[in-house]
Amino acid sequence: MTPSHHEPFADQVGQLIADLYRSHDGLSARAVALADAAAAAGNTRWADLARLVVADVDNRNGRADEGVTLARRVLSATEDRVVRAHAHAVVSGGLWRVGDNDRAVRHALQAMRMLEEGDPLPVRADHALVLAAMVNAQRPGRISTEEFEVAQALAEASGQPSMIIVNLNNWAWCACAAGDLTTARAMVARLQACAESTGTQLSSSVADTVARVLLESGEFDEAERMIVYAAEQAPTTDSDAIPAALITLAEIQYRDGDWAGGLRTLDRCRAIAARNGVADTAVAALRQIAVGQAGLGDFEAAYRTMVEFHDAWTLRRSQQSELVARFAHAQFAVEEFRALAERDPLTGLPNRRGFDAGLQAALAAAEPVCVALVDLDHFKQVNDTYSHAVGDDVLRSIADLLGAVPGVAGRQGGEEFVLMLRSGLDDAVRACERLRHAVEAHEWQDIAAGLSVTASIGVAEIRPGEEPSEAMGRADALLYAAKREGRNRVRA
Repeated sequence: MTPSHHEPFADQVGQLIADLYRSHDGLSARAVALADAAAAAGNTRWADLARLVVADVDNRNGRADEGVTLARRVLSATEDRVVRAHAHAVVSGGLWRVGDNDRAVRHALQAMRMLEEGDPLPVRADHALVLAAMVNAQRPGRISTEEFEVAQALAEASGQPSMIIVNLNNWAWCACAAGDLTTARAMVARLQACAESTGTQLSSSVADTVARVLLESGEFDEAERMIVYAAEQAPTTDSDAIPAALITLAEIQYRDGDWAGGLRTLDRCRAIAARNGVADTAVAALRQIAVGQAGLGDFEAAYRTMVEFHDAWTLRRSQQSELVARFAHAQFAVEEFRALAERDPLTGLPNRRGFDAGLQAALAAAEPVCVALVDLDHFKQVNDTYSHAVGDDVLRSIADLLGAVPGVAGRQGGEEFVLMLRSGLDDAVRACERLRHAVEAHEWQDIAAGLSVTASIGVAEIRPGEEPSEAMGRADALLYAAKREGRNRVRA
């Protein structure tokens, strides 16, 4: 199904996804209500996408375990390409937040690649934002503007100010971290202009970035004004946003020589971080507390706090490693389950469900595609004469022969197989003739003395605009024509 904005629930789901970047107040409740309404209307795509918003809120609020688990549950239960793509994006966000960055980027790349031009713009923009931020966060000392430019174009096309602002925020943050203050200031100016022109309130995380850039630019008073806004007034989109803003505020207070004020701010930071369950920020605050204690001349306390910081940091890394390992095990289980659900256990070939998924992917490439049905001649006689064990050996050998055909093979059931060939009809017929000959010429005597096997094949090209099932029906009719005409032949 190719979605359009005229579909019920499309705009509402798009707004939920955009609001992830604006404010989380009441967002999960809205997403649950929309998921229930869409499910009741029989619209599973939008119900699943709304459920994934709930998972994303969990990820961003210190509950990555719950968020990733829910996203994987949706991923394993759907064949909808857009939903599967978005589930990968949500899994990516959860993995990133627990420090499993390599796998997070792989999921983010898969989420981007699975989407197509006509898919919902807020979904496409969200995936681009996630990928741009992750890829550039892993490039210390330099940034790549290409990913940010792609994300910016999609965010602007979506018409969602919150997405435009967040991409510019991420761009500014990465540029600042890379020492490119000119670019960082330019992105901050653009996001502030967008916020002003659209009446969009900056979130706490965005305001923190703006304050950081102002601080690095020497605009200390303006930086302090912005960070106080971030900590006291701004809506939040991450559970660590306010604690992170308070760390920035403490650094500004230190620069002003207000060591005691900075320490009070950091005590508040640790209390909020503990309440929000964001252990990483609480640990980071310890390091800054040691700096403040040293600034006051209490070097003994500063030393004790640094020891506490290193112990807490080591423990936190161990906890994250355990969580990453649990996620990896869960992912393996999901992938194994899906593989079992889509694969024939005897031959190892895709079953009809797995084959259909590959066929849909091939059709999306807008290239010629043919399907062929392959049926072994008089196979019942093989089982009756030589045993079912020999019959199983024959089926496994046929699967090996099918593997040499330039296409995708699957087992329909019994002695019938199906082939997808990315070619026009003439080339497909030639490939099937080679397969037919390979089956006839195979050394079946190695399996059982006196054994011989042949196959009949029907081939049809999928016509533009028709359903694959129609071409499969023609291939089936051609297969039986080959049977009627004497077997061991190809008909197209």
